[in-house]
Amino acid sequence: MLAFFLLPVLLAAGYSAWFFYRGYTTDPVLHDVVEMVRRDGMAEEVLGEDIRITGIEGSALSYMWGRGETGGSYVVDLAGSKGQGALAVTAFIRNGQLSVRSMILEAPNGARYDLLHNTTIRPGNGLTQSI
Repeated sequence: MLAFFLLPVLLAAGYSAWFFYRGYTTDPVLHDVVEMVRRDGMAEEVLGEDIRITGIEGSALSYMWGRGETGGSYVVDLAGSKGQGALAVTAFIRNGQLSVRSMILEAPNGARYDLLHNTTIRPGNGLTQSI
């Protein structure tokens, strides 16, 4: 009887763990968003070439019945040839078309960039690792 009640919880926890560790690689929204980031000059300036997802910090996924819309809000870790950063994105796929509502990239130096509007939100702290 206890297994009957625990099974849905265990299945949900298992899916969440899988998504947070590897499932994001097959998510169509994240796949399309990363392709956009790879072609973005500002992101390339910050992270370098060969930008890829290295992990996911959090997500709020949704599916809108009747609207054919899937997606949500994500915070993903990215890495490129120059360094690592975090991308906070809200995006949906509706009727096969990607709709990005927000894409904020945070660089290792604390700078934040709005990739949709090609603007700097907050400049970096200017600290260097040199002696």
